[in-house]
Amino acid sequence: MDQLAIHGGTPVRATAFPTSALGVSMYDEREAEALAAVVASKTPFRHYGVGTPHWADDFEAMCRDYFGRRFALAVSSGTGALFCAVAGLGVGPGDEVILPAFGWYSDALAVTNMGATPVYANVDETLGLDPDDFARKITKKTKAAIAIGFQGAAPDMDGIVSVARRFGVPIIEDVAQAFGGEYEGRKLGSIGEAAIASFQQNKMLCCGEGGLFLTDDEAIFARAARFHDLGMLRPVFASQVSEELHGDPSPDGRYAQYRMTEFQSAVMVTQMEKLDGILQACRNRSETIRAAFRDNPHFTFRHAEGDCGVGIFMLFPSREEAGTFNRCLEAEGIPTGAKSACRNLCPNIDTDSVTDRYVALPVGPQYTDADVGDVVAGIQKVLERLYA
Repeated sequence: MDQLAIHGGTPVRATAFPTSALGVSMYDEREAEALAAVVASKTPFRHYGVGTPHWADDFEAMCRDYFGRRFALAVSSGTGALFCAVAGLGVGPGDEVILPAFGWYSDALAVTNMGATPVYANVDETLGLDPDDFARKITKKTKAAIAIGFQGAAPDMDGIVSVARRFGVPIIEDVAQAFGGEYEGRKLGSIGEAAIASFQQNKMLCCGEGGLFLTDDEAIFARAARFHDLGMLRPVFASQVSEELHGDPSPDGRYAQYRMTEFQSAVMVTQMEKLDGILQACRNRSETIRAAFRDNPHFTFRHAEGDCGVGIFMLFPSREEAGTFNRCLEAEGIPTGAKSACRNLCPNIDTDSVTDRYVALPVGPQYTDADVGDVVAGIQKVLERLYA
């Protein structure tokens, strides 16, 4: 019996895996043709130019249809989308916004830069906001809460929404890492009062940088649209809301500039056309791996119904056991680690006791059956040797 590679044995895999990048790995002539069309039009600004801009309008229409939401706003980054969401909900000085302590800086910065206070809550084994701790952190100052879908999967949205409704707290869904994911048959991004997405290099779809804001509330949309464009409500947005919202409802001048260009939008239109294929490929490959070890007694999988399939998360009884398993897998040539730099944003809250017990395996749409077979063989080998 060959011993573990970490102890001098032969690794299961000696060659590199395909990239686990998502949308960007699927670039082809369609993105190039769309970009060339923008160049030929000499109209990279979405609102006017030499030609007739349409890509941003087309992208927003696709997103409204995909998510089943009344309003979609294309912006220049996921961070910008978060700022728009916080502004759209009217968050300001003296307010508090609850968010999971395990997350990304942008979620907190969107709160602090609007003059509000981030209040951190713990995460549960979904690696998302813990509904019980969310409830404990609500005060009279709570203006909103942010629920993050980490690495393709939803947090406990039933629990979060139940708490939110009980206390009247609007929810911002951060689906930057879970674009296309579902929760009990509903698209992530269609559940909260507002939602955001990101199209940066590591995301499900990519235009380098880019973001999306979603809501069904016209007042929230009007505020977000003004915020992203220096206080203006241009005709394309004014035409979507009631006339009483055409006047400036926020004269305090708290605006920014997060407009998406026609270049970004053109890429996003072509990426949206590839989304279902990317999701199907990742989900199929992830399910094959999970199915091989569903009944093993040494770890459990993070709940994955409706997830995007971009990562497999194996939960061990302790961080020491997870650390050992992770090192052994890496020595076998199996890539580990989440495609995310999320971290504990609040030292006073111990998210590490949950996050450090997970071993993460990235999955990309270019993984082949042979690649999946090597992942399965690597996990099997480590299980057999470690727990012999």
